[in-house]
Amino acid sequence: MQLLLTGASGFIGGTTLHTLLQRPNVRNGSVEITCLIRGEDRAKQLREQLGVKTVVADLDDVDVVEKAAESADVIIHTANADHPKGAEAMLKGLEKRGKETGKKPIFIHSSGTGALTDDARGEFAAEKVYEDINCADIRAIPTTYVHRGTDIVIQNAADKGIIKGYIVMPPLIYGRGTGPFSRTSVQIPALIRGTLKLGFAPYIGKGLGLWNAVHVQDLVDLYFILLEDALSENPKAPTGAEGYYFCATDSYQWKQLAGEVGKRLHARGAISSPEPKQVTEEQELDVFGAWSGFAYASNSRSKAGKAYQLGWKPKHHTTGLFDSIDEEYDAVIEEGKEQAPKVHFDEMYNLGIVKKPTA
Repeated sequence: MQLLLTGASGFIGGTTLHTLLQRPNVRNGSVEITCLIRGEDRAKQLREQLGVKTVVADLDDVDVVEKAAESADVIIHTANADHPKGAEAMLKGLEKRGKETGKKPIFIHSSGTGALTDDARGEFAAEKVYEDINCADIRAIPTTYVHRGTDIVIQNAADKGIIKGYIVMPPLIYGRGTGPFSRTSVQIPALIRGTLKLGFAPYIGKGLGLWNAVHVQDLVDLYFILLEDALSENPKAPTGAEGYYFCATDSYQWKQLAGEVGKRLHARGAISSPEPKQVTEEQELDVFGAWSGFAYASNSRSKAGKAYQLGWKPKHHTTGLFDSIDEEYDAVIEEGKEQAPKVHFDEMYNLGIVKKPTA
């Protein structure tokens, strides 16, 4: 079986690759991995150190992407949840593969609950909790919103019978990754760096927005549960219009999270007081970046349903997010506390926060 992985240089994709390489069917050669990756230097490292095949390309290189997908029975796509053209290219390749082999290819896509967000800016806690047992509410989200443009491309291909398509929607992802390159997440390191820079743990507005979280390894484990189900003789996991999967394990409020960061960094002697504080607009932009209101002050509430029905057993529960802060603090100190916050520009383009540059 040929498996194409995108995003292997990233936090999620790297952890997926590491997990793949431990699996018996990869070790015995019955599954062959190819990584679609940007940059020959990193591609060379993957080939020489991990023994995987590589295709050097960006998702914008649609002809190369389509060609790579033509050789794949399975794609696990973690590279970019806001790149419909890249997804379309992969689907074109998979359609050709399916016609050649007579078997329906499998496409597992890493989307996100950014698609559920509002513009609360910390001022209120939303009551709405999205569920995936019935995906009608998810499908009702406009396809012009964050992640939805790519989601719908994959959903439609699955509905047409071209692929078995699964859209996994993780919330905030925490924990240390295990990949060869990027091993840190986005929001928690940014909160820690912001705390160190400001001298207090920051939150936006009243900090009332509610979100969920999942450990990166628990997320990756769900990919493989879906893959195993798709490969089984009697698959149970819905695909297409009902093929959306939540994987939240933790729930938190932004002010509560800031309080936990403050408490733990104060205990480490990093700041003088554990009390979290509201940031000014200038401070907000400085420590969180241009997508601050979206990524650090909105509501995005989801409840995992189908994943548990399929046998998903996350190893990190309830307090896992808060318990990860000390480990993330150590990583921030090791990597450098002056690093700028990570920002997903394609999400900002969809939100209209930043204008996408023209070619």
